Parts: sequence; structure tokens; C-alpha cells
Amino acid sequence: MNRDNQPLLQPLKLGDLDLRNRVIMSPLTRTRAGNAEHVPTDLMLEYYRQRASAGLIFTEGTFVSDDSQGWYGAPGIYTEKQRKAWERITDAVHKEGSKIFVQLWHTGGASRPELRDGLPALAPSAVDLGQQVHTFKGMVMSEQNREMSIDDIKNAIADFVQAARVAKEAGFDGIQLQAGYIYLFQQFLHDLTNRRTDAYGGSIENRARFLFETLEAVLEIWPSQRVSVKAGPMMNEHGLLKATETTLETSEYVANKLNDYNISHLFLMQQLTNLEKTPIAHMAGDAVLHHFRKIFKGQIVGNSGISIEQANRLIAQNVVDAVAFGRDYIANPDLVERIRLGAALNEQRPEGFYGDSPEGFTDYPVLRESAAVQA
Repeated sequence: MNRDNQPLLQPLKLGDLDLRNRVIMSPLTRTRAGNAEHVPTDLMLEYYRQRASAGLIFTEGTFVSDDSQGWYGAPGIYTEKQRKAWERITDAVHKEGSKIFVQLWHTGGASRPELRDGLPALAPSAVDLGQQVHTFKGMVMSEQNREMSIDDIKNAIADFVQAARVAKEAGFDGIQLQAGYIYLFQQFLHDLTNRRTDAYGGSIENRARFLFETLEAVLEIWPSQRVSVKAGPMMNEHGLLKATETTLETSEYVANKLNDYNISHLFLMQQLTNLEKTPIAHMAGDAVLHHFRKIFKGQIVGNSGISIEQANRLIAQNVVDAVAFGRDYIANPDLVERIRLGAALNEQRPEGFYGDSPEGFTDYPVLRESAAVQA
């Protein structure tokens, strides 16, 4: 096969953006913003610049407010200092010819008081989600959070709007709502974590209300074709974030309703854990991508554990339009070139996935450096 003709390396019009390839860098929490004001650092600028041969980069999960904090060392995008730091990063990525979206993040009940000035985490209902939380002390289990009032929900929506506005001013090409996995929007969508009896709980339509009210609010700032939504049935299957009989139906409702908004794309994860004994066991592997391709009428970016060979196949079969790579992008800043040449990938160093230093972050070699070492 002519490697330049690989499906991954073909251009793509995603929303109204022209991407030079279909190799996407997935959102990846890396904890290199461990300063008191959650400001992106020079080290982060170099990290994103190194990987800007991607057709599109997604930032790590980025907090929309002080209330949204739930992971030590993650950055924010709601203050002027944060905006200025992100602007330097978007400029660097654009100079390398790539595009960049920021993932807007609220962890909800997947947090701890020590990350929120001693206040309990905010979530749909006053329950303990049973999740591990990354704090400055290391991994600590979550505890019972505080149920959000209607005012809290309105404030959270306003926080997303403010973050969307700051993102636009910082030069991002678009935004993504993190509405999947185990975080705040998913906590509203999930029947085990949302026990409300008001307009935001009970039926699937009510549980999805917060997500769609937020989406409509940020669409006042951004055109729909520059807005991505990460959503789907995959969770970590720990604590209360386990699939139930309504999980797939809820995700189908969300995907179908997203058809009304002409968004950039649906960002859809495959499984991250063993699904054998769950109600969504039949969604394992590629099945979830095939399933939602039939429901969502727009473009889909597939993610999570997808190999290069698999990605080329899924794109060629029109199951997805592009593929987002996570750990492969951590270890290979020149991933696009390695795909083009069929070159071996660097060995991953999980001990450097999180931390505060360049080690395991910006020190992975590119091909010319690897060749020099071998010589």
C-alpha cells in the first residue's frame, strides 16, 4: 500500500474546518499546570507544539471555573491569566499548521474538598460516586458530595459560557463539551448518580436537560460547526459509574438529539474496561462505533485503544471520519510521520503520564533523533 494513501492521512473537512489529515490528538490529562492559578505553562506550550502535525489537537480536560476543579495539576480557561497563556499555545499550534480545540471540563462529584477550598464537590445528587480522585496527596477516594441547587446548575451553565468566551478570545478553533465518561454531564445523564425529582432528574429527557441547556448556551458564543460533544455509554465501571439497563438508551437519546444542532462532530469512546458482565457487553470493541454511526447523522471521531491499522480500516469502512489517539500521541510527538513511514512507535513510559517535569512529557524522541541514537 502507498502509505501516503492511507485513510488516516487524507484531508478532512470537519465542520467548517479543513484538516490536513484525520489523525487527531485526544484530550489527555497530564497535570503539568500544578500552580495555584491553574495557568498553562511554557512546558505545556512545547508539548502541544511538538504534536502539531496532527490534523486536530484536543487539549487536556480544562476547568471552566473554580467550582469545576477535580484533578490536581489540570489547567483552567476562565481567567485573563489563563487566556494569555492559552493564546501563546494556540499561536504555536497554528504556526505549525494544525488546529486546536479546548475540552471544557467540570468533574462534578468526581472531586474532593481539598481541590475546592474545603467545599464538598457539586453533583446532581448527594451521593458518593466511589471514584478515585487525583489530588496533591496522590489518589484519594471521593466522598459524599453536595446536590446542586437550581442556582448551582444555572451558575455551572454560566461558567461554561464564560469558558467558551475565553476560549474564543484565546484563539482556539473550537470547543468540546466533556459530556462523557464519569464527569458532571454524565453524572446527570446516569440513573445511578442522578436521583433528582425535579426538571433535571427522572426521565431521560430530564436527565439530559442540563447538557442541552449548556450546549445551547455555548452556541451563543460559538457557531455550531466549531463545537464538539464527547458523549456515549462508556464509563469506568467503578463505584456508581456502572452501566445499567438504561445506559445505552440514554446515550442513544443524546446522540439522536445532537442531530438537531449541526455540531462539528460526536467524539465517541470505545470501551476502557471489561464489559462482559454489563448490560452493554454487546457494545464492546468496534460495535459501539458501528451502533452510533446508524444514529448520529454527523461526523464521528472514534477514540480509545484504536490501533493505526484499525483506524485506517474504520475510516475506509466509513464507520468513523477520523480517529483520536491518546497514549500513542503521548509517546510519539511525530505520530503522523511515523504513520506515513510505517515506522515503529516509541515505547510508552506510564510513570511519566502524570507529573510536573519534562520527563515523559516533552522528552520523547522524534524519528531523526531516534536514528541518531541508533547510529
